[in-house]
Amino acid sequence: MSADQYIESAKQGLINASDYLKTSNWRAGISAVRTCIGYVDTSGIMHDNNRLEERLWILKMVQQFAYHDQDAGGIREFSNWCELQYNNILCYYPSHVQALQGLGQAWLSKAQYWLSRVYNEDRSDDDDDVADRRRYTPDYVEAKAALIPAVDFFVRAVEAANSQGCLTGDLLAKRAEACMSLGNVSRTRDAQAHFKDALLCLRTASSMPGYCLPSHLARYYRENEHLLRL
Repeated sequence: MSADQYIESAKQGLINASDYLKTSNWRAGISAVRTCIGYVDTSGIMHDNNRLEERLWILKMVQQFAYHDQDAGGIREFSNWCELQYNNILCYYPSHVQALQGLGQAWLSKAQYWLSRVYNEDRSDDDDDVADRRRYTPDYVEAKAALIPAVDFFVRAVEAANSQGCLTGDLLAKRAEACMSLGNVSRTRDAQAHFKDALLCLRTASSMPGYCLPSHLARYYRENEHLLRL
């Protein structure tokens, strides 16, 4: 097959495989996605900056599979491939909003496995000293190690989008989610700064014409808005 034929086969294969994500048998599509990645690599499209939009679409489709089951840790071979490709884009376009957002999402999704373990062990009745000591246990440390780069990439994405005039409520909401999660695994004295950052993002997003916060974020904002006045 020619390079273009490999690309078209990969695209159609990813569209077909995405149908599995709507079922409980989504893992049946993993083999097809793996084949599609092979086609993409063979085609050389991921090194062609003239086809950047196609590359980003392919990455979005593969990333859906990479972290469809976030609590189980995702599919590492897919997530690693996506991260490599996003980083390749940033080598040429350091302020590319979609690439920065893609990496932010990758690290946020990676953190979900550890966050689920943290939340399963949550002891909300602990006093601050006991809670802070738990922040040094392995699950908290691993979650924080993933969330720090997640927040960093989302911050860079928001700054780039703002300077390019393409900032969206969705991007701000993603940054807020990452900040909220980082606050939840940080020491008490550090957590408030992350929570306030999240609230500022939510306030900005909620003021954008035509954008509505997801219900869980709208509720979080209503319940914690007073923190911005402290």
